[in-house]
Amino acid sequence: MVRQRSAKPLSAGSIPAVASILTPPEFNFRSTVESHGWYRLAPFSWSSDDAVLHRVELLNDKPIKLAIAQTEGGLIVRPPGAMSEELRTKLTRIFQLNVNLADFHELTRKSPPHTWVAPAGFGRLLCGATLFEDIVKIICTTNVTWSQTVRMVANLVDVCGRGGAFPEPRDVTAFDAPTLQERCRLGYRAKPIRALAAGIVDGSIDLAEIADPSRSTEELFASYMTLPGVGPYGAAHLLAMDGRHDFIAVDTEFRRFVRETYHGGRKVADATMLRRYSKWGRWKYLAYWAELWGSVADRLHRPQSE
Repeated sequence: MVRQRSAKPLSAGSIPAVASILTPPEFNFRSTVESHGWYRLAPFSWSSDDAVLHRVELLNDKPIKLAIAQTEGGLIVRPPGAMSEELRTKLTRIFQLNVNLADFHELTRKSPPHTWVAPAGFGRLLCGATLFEDIVKIICTTNVTWSQTVRMVANLVDVCGRGGAFPEPRDVTAFDAPTLQERCRLGYRAKPIRALAAGIVDGSIDLAEIADPSRSTEELFASYMTLPGVGPYGAAHLLAMDGRHDFIAVDTEFRRFVRETYHGGRKVADATMLRRYSKWGRWKYLAYWAELWGSVADRLHRPQSE
């Protein structure tokens, strides 16, 4: 489980140990990759034994197969020639390298259920390379089992992507909603995903404006709620992927965990469950997520065949 893993940099195996991009001192590659189920969603592929994250990424509009690992002080990327400013920007988003966890780690040292967090370098969530990718994946997690989410995202990459990369909005708009529903098995999610992609392509949806980091967290939450297919759960999830944890994404897993952990399995109101984390201030969601991950990480994201 996460609390048992070392925060020391991991071996990069056969990849030359020359940092392609620097990371914060407390950064832990494995904790970040395995912090969030995205590592089981295409186009990610995680090799746990040698701690290498594989991903096909569109760079200069061409699909490139990447292998990413950690070395002393940074991340290394193969093939070395793939590193560019475009990829550097994407890696910063994928690994939340611009998120400062110092205040959160300080708070966890004073909370017995969270004392493992700082030593494990836990607190960053693996993200997609773009906000569009994260919105689509969040839509694919709503009202569905995890195994179905995995299949839907894989289908989207296979049907709409180029060379195994996650599709861009214009790739999705090459298909109408009924075709996406049928070929990607998206169900009702085909309509909001198609509407999101079409809005970005025709300019009616400006993700840079919607996700403007100068907005307050409350303003960003309301802004994300305007996106097709995004409700309170999705908006809170997107905030967490911005490194803002003021809102908890309330779903069946949150309710199950809090009921079983703190209320003996009894049904209680959402407001009661949320109050338990109010003392964490702007770190509410991450405090809950650390508790959940420390207790059930292996069960939540083990391979479906198991």
